[in-house]
Amino acid sequence: MEEPNYWNRLARRRLSRRRLLTGAALTGSGLAAAAAIGCGSSTTTSDDTGSGTGGGGDDPNADVNADAIDPYDARREVVPAPDGMTGGFLRYQGFDPVVLDRHDPHQTQFGPMYANLSSVFSKLYMYQSHVEPTWENIVPDLAESAPEMVEAPPETMTYIVKLRQGVKFHDTEAIRKNFPQIAGRELTADDVVFSYDRQRSTDSVQKGYYYRASQYRTIDTIRAVDKYTVEVKTKEPVAPFFHFMADTNAMIIPKEIVDNDPRTELQGKPWDSVDTNRGPTPGQRMIGTGPFLWGDLKFGLEYKALRNPAWFGWEEPDLGRPYLDGYIASGSSLNDTSLEALFRKREVDVAGFISNPEWVFKLKREKPELEFIRSWISGWIGTRFKLHCKPFDDVRVRKAIHLATERQQVVDVIGSGEWRMQGPVGQAIQYWALPYDELLTFPGYRQGADRETDIREARALYEAAGSPELPQVVFASLPDYIPNFIGTWKQFMSQNLGIPVDQLRTTKEPYQRIAEIIAEESCDRGAVTWGFDNGWIDLDDWVFPYFHSTGSKNTFRLKDPAFDKLLEDQRREFDYEKRKALGVQIQRYLLGLEGDGMQPGAHARVDYATPYTATVSWPYLKNRVGFPWFGNSYWNANMWLDKNEPSFAARPK
Repeated sequence: MEEPNYWNRLARRRLSRRRLLTGAALTGSGLAAAAAIGCGSSTTTSDDTGSGTGGGGDDPNADVNADAIDPYDARREVVPAPDGMTGGFLRYQGFDPVVLDRHDPHQTQFGPMYANLSSVFSKLYMYQSHVEPTWENIVPDLAESAPEMVEAPPETMTYIVKLRQGVKFHDTEAIRKNFPQIAGRELTADDVVFSYDRQRSTDSVQKGYYYRASQYRTIDTIRAVDKYTVEVKTKEPVAPFFHFMADTNAMIIPKEIVDNDPRTELQGKPWDSVDTNRGPTPGQRMIGTGPFLWGDLKFGLEYKALRNPAWFGWEEPDLGRPYLDGYIASGSSLNDTSLEALFRKREVDVAGFISNPEWVFKLKREKPELEFIRSWISGWIGTRFKLHCKPFDDVRVRKAIHLATERQQVVDVIGSGEWRMQGPVGQAIQYWALPYDELLTFPGYRQGADRETDIREARALYEAAGSPELPQVVFASLPDYIPNFIGTWKQFMSQNLGIPVDQLRTTKEPYQRIAEIIAEESCDRGAVTWGFDNGWIDLDDWVFPYFHSTGSKNTFRLKDPAFDKLLEDQRREFDYEKRKALGVQIQRYLLGLEGDGMQPGAHARVDYATPYTATVSWPYLKNRVGFPWFGNSYWNANMWLDKNEPSFAARPK
């Protein structure tokens, strides 16, 4: 960056209309890796397309990787659809139909669900890129321009947001029947106030499901100045607040879709959720202002989104987007053999590998005209501990597991050598992550002779803690490669810590159940888990909600006043270089690299590896883009199918 204090730059230089037009016109889809692991495609940089092996080395696919598109997020230049090229459905395989969570946009934390929601509901702002999550890569969605800041740090911050006029909620026959008061209604400032206010409530019976409450509780007051103007005042300067307004789940909803009827069983309190058994179903309540309508969801099988013919179209409504009639995500045939066959027959338009990447590289060599993307994913595999549960209240046990885990085997066995080891902030977001080469020098990550040193220390720590029996480890049941890894995990944990294999007890659970049991105080279930976690964008996303004593994702029950202060300091710091330095200090604390490494929160979460996907699409699919995780499907509005491209002729109707 030319100037470290990026917030001062924002305060001085409002985005011009031309910049807004450019940002709004950059188009595409976040589906590239959905076929691979169901988490939306990731974004990388041109110098990060080497081998996916955890320790680096020669890249056997350097010839193919050299053809990878860069950049391929929404900074990518797009081509508007010419006359006669609209219509049709984008088709792909992914985890989008596997929605093991709530429909309520503010009460879900499962990526596939908010992938579906993101094209239905709009936000005030949206990201063009997660690689560089700076203010210049945040562009208006429902807002007509960047926020005006009435005050500047170090005083309390006040933001004035002007809304686009004439933005309408979805309007269909079914919506007119179930919610006549919403159908075609204009979005106003009151909708924004409602959407933000409900998430900072401490009285709601659903408060435990507001996973991003720590963002909205930075707000002191929020009000509608007039029909199209929102004023937000924060309790103190909050460096990532502009990010909060553009974050993946910062969706604006109409209050009418929420069941707010008082319930006797709740002592007269309202239910406060879209997920209700009264009146219209949750699916019928999916009414937003986005480019696509909620179509049909067949759990585990298929999700269909339909074109919103009255979409406001960002700054260029005359383009008539969305160009597609919709898109269809299928949750079946999520294996490499089936995906390759479906792609070759053009029954899907984009595909990526599940566990064996070789078919993708082979196909690209065979058909060089295919569009090829290498992409890091911000979601990752790791372990969570309940720190109040024995033996995980002893940092020596957590550190022993951190050191004993064979991350290179996770990379090689689960990721076929095409994954990468993961630190506290994912490599997909290199803007905030620890440098990868440095990460590989740390205990638990380093290889060679140092690996043997780490294993010896792991055994010594475990024995010094009394060689305690480990509780049952809960593995995620999806994707299949996670439960399939249990045997390998038992083998190296037994070998490295000296625990008999028959004493390493495991079970499998869906993510929805895991979310429930880690939220429980009980140590009987979920004291230790093993599976995917969601990817994030800003530094604050990765650390504050998880590890602050008031954090909405702090299932670790971590309470460390000194660490709380560090987490609060990064929120207050507007100078990029200083904030990044705080981020490094935070990550080192979590890795046990600060002081004696035995702080209360050291190794509260142990991170293992993250996918590095390879995806291909047929050249008739135009304007595909990628992001590191779910929740960017609104960019599908600019995708179109080139019926004149030769490869389209063999595509089934």
